[in-house]
Amino acid sequence: MKAPRRKTISRIALALALAVVAAFAVARSLAPARVPVVVVATSEIRSKVHGPGTVQSKVPVTVSVKMTGILTQLLADQGDRVKKGQLLAELDSTELKARAAAARAARRRSDRDLARARADLLKAEANLGLARSNHERDREVFEPGYISAAAFDASKSALRVAESEVAASKAAVDAIEAAAAQAEHDASAAADVLGYTRILAPMDGLITARKAEVGTTASPGTPIFQMVDYQIWAASWIDERMIAEVREGQKATITLRSGRVFEGEVARLGIAADTVTRELEVDVKFSTLPDPLVIGEETEVTIETGRRVAPAVPLAAILTRNGAQGVMVVADGRARFRPIVAGARDETRAAVVKGVREGEMVIVNPAAAAPGKRVRPRLDAEAAQKGD
Repeated sequence: MKAPRRKTISRIALALALAVVAAFAVARSLAPARVPVVVVATSEIRSKVHGPGTVQSKVPVTVSVKMTGILTQLLADQGDRVKKGQLLAELDSTELKARAAAARAARRRSDRDLARARADLLKAEANLGLARSNHERDREVFEPGYISAAAFDASKSALRVAESEVAASKAAVDAIEAAAAQAEHDASAAADVLGYTRILAPMDGLITARKAEVGTTASPGTPIFQMVDYQIWAASWIDERMIAEVREGQKATITLRSGRVFEGEVARLGIAADTVTRELEVDVKFSTLPDPLVIGEETEVTIETGRRVAPAVPLAAILTRNGAQGVMVVADGRARFRPIVAGARDETRAAVVKGVREGEMVIVNPAAAAPGKRVRPRLDAEAAQKGD
């Protein structure tokens, strides 16, 4: 009889234990869930847009020669800052100097010949004037019969000779003037070609690379130097979804891969997006040039697109339900979904234009609290600190 009694007692004890566990589970399920929250406070939100990029120049230039020749001097190297018109290199000019000297000599000879021809023309014109005066006097005395016909004919012949000499002198002057003009052109052309042996800086800028050495045979189109102007910017790529917030003149921060940080401003917006990455180029000009300047260095650009003072919530607290953007707030001890209109955003927070008020509690991790569920708020110190 004792054995069945012991079994009965064991069953009763097990049933009581199960009942206690079930009651505890039910009580626990009915207890409010602890959820981390932040108290909504009004803050100034600085909306920012980020994008990677590289250091580039607005005007990159390749310096090359205009004629084929052997480099005899290189007077600049990469890293040098140069001025417009500064001599960078020279080609062998021995033969061209001789040609230029010969052309100058020919021009001087033509100038002397032209001066002589013009003097001869003046003499011929003077003789013509004298011949006309003599002929006019002879005509006046020939008509009354004071001189013979032979003497008058001699006067007319002298006049024709003087006229022909003037015509010949004018023709000689014209021919020599044409030759002198050609000599002047040849001398100028020879000087120009000789000038091509001097390679000058086309602008103020920085030499970024030297592509040749002394003794190299350079030809047109072959780069000798590469240089950039001083309009340096970070060519950055911004997500096209954010581009509507970006404007020329907005302030920006440029962080180089080397760790250096510079201020800048948006100088130019691209108009064609990359069809693969869906990004648009935005050029941010440096306010002060990096030193040393490394063209092509990787950058991270942060553009401040606006500021707004409004109630702020953590970005992590925002979710979308049924196509509506909103947050989970604690109201009457329960989680409630509240649609919002978000404005400016920074790295951690968003300004709320409409939907929540200062002092309300917003659940930081909305996935942990279904709408209508009883909750017990717990201030999230880390999220609150980020909001300060």
